[in-house]
Amino acid sequence: MVFSLPKPGKTAIKLSHFPTGHQAFIFRAAEYIPKEKIASVLGTSVSNVERAICEMGLPDYAPKDLWLTKGYITIIRRMWHILPYGQLLSLLDTDESTLAVILREEDFLDVKLGNKPICEPVRWRELTPEESKRTAEIRKIMEGVKLSGVAPFDFSYNVPELSFGGRENFETRMIYAHSGLYQHAFDVDSESFCPDSQLEAYRRLGINGIWTQGVLSSLAYYPFEPSLSKGYEARLERMRAFSERLAKYGIKLYLYINEPRSLPVGSFKKFPELMGHVREKDACLCTSAERVRNYLSDSIEAICRRVPNIGGFFTITRSENTTNCYSHSGDAAYGKCSCKRCASRSVGEVIGEAIGAVLRGARRVNDKIKVFAWSWQWNEHNRDIIRHLPKGVILLSQSELDVPYSIGGIRGRVVDYSMSITGPGERAKEEWRLARELGLECAAKVQVNTTWEASTVPALPVSPSVDGHIEKIKEAGVRHLLLSWTLGGYPSQTIAAAARHFYEYCEDGGALSAYRGAEEQFSRAFSEFPFHISTLYRGIQNAGPSNLLFPERTGYAATMTCFAYDDLDAWRSVYPIDVFENQLKRLCEGWEKGLEMLPEDDSSEVKVMAEAAYCLFKSSLNQVKYIRARDGGRKSEAKAAALDELRITERMLSLMNKNAAIGYEAANHYYFSKGQLAEKIINCHYVLSL
Repeated sequence: MVFSLPKPGKTAIKLSHFPTGHQAFIFRAAEYIPKEKIASVLGTSVSNVERAICEMGLPDYAPKDLWLTKGYITIIRRMWHILPYGQLLSLLDTDESTLAVILREEDFLDVKLGNKPICEPVRWRELTPEESKRTAEIRKIMEGVKLSGVAPFDFSYNVPELSFGGRENFETRMIYAHSGLYQHAFDVDSESFCPDSQLEAYRRLGINGIWTQGVLSSLAYYPFEPSLSKGYEARLERMRAFSERLAKYGIKLYLYINEPRSLPVGSFKKFPELMGHVREKDACLCTSAERVRNYLSDSIEAICRRVPNIGGFFTITRSENTTNCYSHSGDAAYGKCSCKRCASRSVGEVIGEAIGAVLRGARRVNDKIKVFAWSWQWNEHNRDIIRHLPKGVILLSQSELDVPYSIGGIRGRVVDYSMSITGPGERAKEEWRLARELGLECAAKVQVNTTWEASTVPALPVSPSVDGHIEKIKEAGVRHLLLSWTLGGYPSQTIAAAARHFYEYCEDGGALSAYRGAEEQFSRAFSEFPFHISTLYRGIQNAGPSNLLFPERTGYAATMTCFAYDDLDAWRSVYPIDVFENQLKRLCEGWEKGLEMLPEDDSSEVKVMAEAAYCLFKSSLNQVKYIRARDGGRKSEAKAAALDELRITERMLSLMNKNAAIGYEAANHYYFSKGQLAEKIINCHYVLSL
């Protein structure tokens, strides 16, 4: 499959808090990239780079290849507004084709980043006297910035040893590995991203499944474009080895699949009879064609035979990827289906048949291999599709689906990704009822650790809400749990609250009751979060203090879970600006009350995570105030907000020095790093000097 790089759009944002462009590049790159590579990109000597690092007061990070292998998404994000494609490729030591695949296949990173800003090549040059003066000011600021403490990616897990007994309430309890690789999980040995310490923590919490993405063309022979299968045997061997490692901890491996993937229209010259619905430049491999269904079954079977310890698969059949002919057609949102075969059939028939092909392949090997069908975006077709699901498939619905809410006078209904508003929702319960009537088992997708309401804090201390949510799911007769998307896999005490319900009995030695009062207050405060799915995706709360303060309007629109910029209208979504600001204020005030209930000298996970969450929320409030004051010409108010933002950024940095998981999320790598917060501190000082 050939992907292209996002086209350059508008001129990049000028980073005025740095005297020069090459200093902005060096400041950011030094945290991630060896000095020799930085010098090569700039066309200068290593000694010049070392001098610039020293002049700005940066530490000697000595990153070697750590970030290039484990944090390349962070690097791409940080360089998006600095380097043109040519220099970015050089920095990453890759080519255009490989970068295009990363941007497309790493959970739609290209969508998250948006169009590439137009960047001029960055070159080394000597500083002017005025630039040297400003550089000295940066050095003075950096002298007070502490970047010590735990190292990036040095994750540690301190979870209670839970003792389970009696009846098993939830048969499947799967989660995404906290440091999992979305696109390349089987291109490397599993120890490199999922160490034994993480697996042991999951075992202690009663987790018995880990999921990761799988693309069939990379894991089995792909007859339609054999070149895409190159290396699949080695990937299957790594998958087998990973499944055997997991088995030592009582954990099964599950694959998330979106299949069959579409192909460029030109590819169908070799097999025109298989072309289905056409979407832009791509066309579906029509699953109404027996050859395509056989491909699905045969590929699944081949994987299961090579990886006999596999736990199963879950499918999303109407996701962002174009797959079956009704994945992006058949209703008002998508338009009519252009496939002549599928247009005469119902959405339920087509999707049910495709899922059936997956089940058939798995059952040829072992009838204990599970196949989950996620009802994501089935919308008005959900009943039709559920009725066409083959016996043996497990229906998976996000638990929060269709929970009504009223926040600040604004009414709405939850779709997904909510911990501030808990389920189960009306539509989820309705789907489960119908499935059980048809003899199908049911599964719930939940977020029990964190979500896009505050994704850069890996374990939100709202255990009472989690506790109540899982109890209600159990009462609804659900037997299987998908406990996270790519965010939310950090082994934590918050997960332990959910684990209390995995079996009939659970003993925790009192570990889960020590902070109950404070967590009840955090849960009450969290209910004030101005929830809307658009705010979750494009709001400020994930970036928090890592988001720069812009002295002037950027003109850039916030992107999905990546760049918030200063797009206040996108942040607030359906909320009037006064209501949005007031809800953040109420959230912060309520959260402060919870913090006051914790011992001042406490260094527990609950305390660290609670403070980090407060930093996200208070920073969000600060930035709303700053933008409103900036745009209204109220300089003193803007500076007051910037001053508080400086304090909050320093506070968050101190927390990152205590716990390496803060700021990290598997699909975005480090959403923000220590160096990024150091830059924000410089940025705040610059804004305050204007």
